[in-house]
Amino acid sequence: MKLASAVLATVLTHIFITAVATAQPGAPGTAGYDKGFYLKGNDDRFALELTGRVQPFWTYTRAEGTSPSKTAFELRRARLTLEGNIFGKDLLYKLQTDFGKGAVQLRDFHFDVRLRGDTWLRVGQWKRPFSRQHITSSGRLELTDRSIIDKAFDAGRDIGVALRNDYEKSPPIEWTVGVFNGTGIDPRQVGVLDPDTGEVAITNPTDVPGTFQPTVVGRIGVNEGGIKGYSEADLEGGPLRWAAGASVSIDGDLDRRDDARDKLELDYIVKAHGFSSNGGVYAMTRQAGAKPFRDQELGWLGMYAQAGYLVASRWQVAGRYSLVNVHEDGEPDVNQQELDLGVGYLRHGNDAKVQGAIRLLKSTGEDWGDTILIEISSNVGF
Repeated sequence: MKLASAVLATVLTHIFITAVATAQPGAPGTAGYDKGFYLKGNDDRFALELTGRVQPFWTYTRAEGTSPSKTAFELRRARLTLEGNIFGKDLLYKLQTDFGKGAVQLRDFHFDVRLRGDTWLRVGQWKRPFSRQHITSSGRLELTDRSIIDKAFDAGRDIGVALRNDYEKSPPIEWTVGVFNGTGIDPRQVGVLDPDTGEVAITNPTDVPGTFQPTVVGRIGVNEGGIKGYSEADLEGGPLRWAAGASVSIDGDLDRRDDARDKLELDYIVKAHGFSSNGGVYAMTRQAGAKPFRDQELGWLGMYAQAGYLVASRWQVAGRYSLVNVHEDGEPDVNQQELDLGVGYLRHGNDAKVQGAIRLLKSTGEDWGDTILIEISSNVGF
């Protein structure tokens, strides 16, 4: 409740500050709707846009040889976003909170300062720029959720600082490079030992790492034909458009835990006349000795390929195959596979749609059909 109250107070404060700013004499403000509700001053020095979306799910899971099948409703995501600019167009901000899954969590909160032209400095919390599918919003996917690749190669959000251009808007050449904590944003409980009593006192949860273990993440890509590279379905239509990108994540093991993992991925997306396809190949190493760079060995390989087609501008059919190969030293390789087939009705594009999918999951030694996941979801936003 305290966190929810704090988030609500933050939202109201932003709205109040922007409303006051736009009401200054000589600079009357305007309000309206343009892909989100907005308040702004006519001189464009201050602006705020409010957007939100909700993703309810119905899920059915059956796994051979385990507990009985499970059925549940869930509110997987319930996002509220505030973004805009202050003191001119060279200082941007974004705040995104999530009220889904029965908890309140800060997803994004960062500001961007224009250094020169299309070069920006970003500071705060947001998605590490690793992997096209992870950068793509969950509301802009062709299927109900991302591939098993996403969790296996641990993209995630983090706190850090980066140089970037407008890579999220798919310019002809996109690029970004940043330094992050490397620990993600999931909070942990911290205990303090009382030397007199031997008891441990638990402090408030925190996502600040006890030991700094920075991770460097970089991405570069090419976008042709005006493609929207971070929206999977071909809602725009038109002739051939394509994009390709590469991401790298390097962990220097400065915390001396001998558990550094370096990652590399290559991805693509192609669109033409309602058809769309995207995919990628992935590799991740495992540290096998005391030297963080010299003692790296290949531990994980992965790939996914996905294709979809938009029928009559509203009906989307899509399919995906994913494979993750895990190699542990001295142990047989383990393969994890996914086959995902789905259909969606896009009443108002990605902003109001219903999707359904059946996902078959298979690990080494299992058969297709041993684990079945059926999902029906919707995405409604403004």
